[in-house]
Amino acid sequence: MFRFWWLFAGLLIGLCGCAKFPKQPLAPASRDRMVVTLTYAAPIDANAFYYIAIDDDDDPTTGPLPALTRPWGNGWGVPLDTTLGSRIHFFAEIFRQSVQLFQIQVFQPPFTTRSLGPPVDFSFPQPNQIRVVIDLRQLFPLPNPIPNRLELNFISVNEIKGNPQDNTPRTGYDALGPTGNDFISIPLSSTQTFSNGQGWVQETSGDAQIDALDLTDWEVRIVRGQ
Repeated sequence: MFRFWWLFAGLLIGLCGCAKFPKQPLAPASRDRMVVTLTYAAPIDANAFYYIAIDDDDDPTTGPLPALTRPWGNGWGVPLDTTLGSRIHFFAEIFRQSVQLFQIQVFQPPFTTRSLGPPVDFSFPQPNQIRVVIDLRQLFPLPNPIPNRLELNFISVNEIKGNPQDNTPRTGYDALGPTGNDFISIPLSSTQTFSNGQGWVQETSGDAQIDALDLTDWEVRIVRGQ
C-alpha cells in the first residue's frame, strides 16, 4: 500500500515539475521604420565617430549642425542654438562596430542624454558603408505621435572635443554639404525613399580632409505600416 502511495506521490511531483506556464506575449514590433545608408570615400574607421543626428520639432528651417568651433556643443554637434538654427534631439552613434541610440534630455551643457539602446538592426554592407534601421517607435513610443517630418544630418568626426578653451578649428570632420550645414528635411507621412541630390545639395567626395570621414552618398528609406 505504502509503495503505491509513494509511486503516486512521485508521479504528481514529476507532473508539477514538467508544468509549463504560457509565455507572456511580447509587444508587437513597430512597422514604422527609418533605414539610413551612408557611403564614405574610404573604409569605415573603427576609431572615428559617425552620427545620424535627428531633429523632431517639425520645423524644416532648423536642424542638426556639426560643432566646428568652441564651445563645441556636445563634442561633435550643436544640440541647440537658436542663432545658428541648430537643434538635435536624438542621435545614433556608430563607434567601434557598434550602434547606440540616444535622446538629448537637457538642451544646455553638458547636454545630458538618455540611452535608448541599440537600433532594430545595423550592418556594414560594404567596408565603406553603414546601414542603420531605426524603429520610429523607439524614438516616439506610444501614445506619442510620430512627427510629420524629421531633419537629419550625417556627421562624422575623428575626435570628440570637450575643452571649451580649445579654439583649434576642427579639421577632421564631414557632414551634409560643402561646410556640413546642409541638413535635410524628410517627410514621414508615407513609405518613400530619398537619396543624395534628390532636391538637396549633391553630396560629393573631396570636401573632407580624411577619406574615412568623407561622406559621398546617402539614402533614407521611410517605411510606414508595412
